[in-house]
Amino acid sequence: MDPEFAANFSALAVTRNFQGSPHKQNTGPFYGLSLGCFPEGQGGVCVEADPFVVAFINTRHRLGKVDGRQPHWVSPHPAGTERFSLIYYQTNGDYLPPTTAYFGTPRPYASAAAADDHDDAAVAGAGAA
Repeated sequence: MDPEFAANFSALAVTRNFQGSPHKQNTGPFYGLSLGCFPEGQGGVCVEADPFVVAFINTRHRLGKVDGRQPHWVSPHPAGTERFSLIYYQTNGDYLPPTTAYFGTPRPYASAAAADDHDDAAVAGAGAA
């Protein structure tokens, strides 16, 4: 999928049922994969694309790429469901200048539940297309 990133990733975070507040890392882009028995269209990664636009990256059973230097968080998923995530980071090597908050083709959406099995990224907000 991304041979250069795969050859250089240097850290892997594994979480179970993580639900955190918006946060940032200093490391640049990361790939996230979520697994478990939570509903489709929930439990993905939300990232601020700009001050008025939030992108939902569907990571359920698929990889999604986000720039961790932008505010991001896990979208809600129902209590009582299990969600595991694998987050692949690159913590060493050359500095990569920021380009975009998320990678993929966006489409407008009204809620995270609007993302289905075939959608990788959706955006919402005043500036959304």
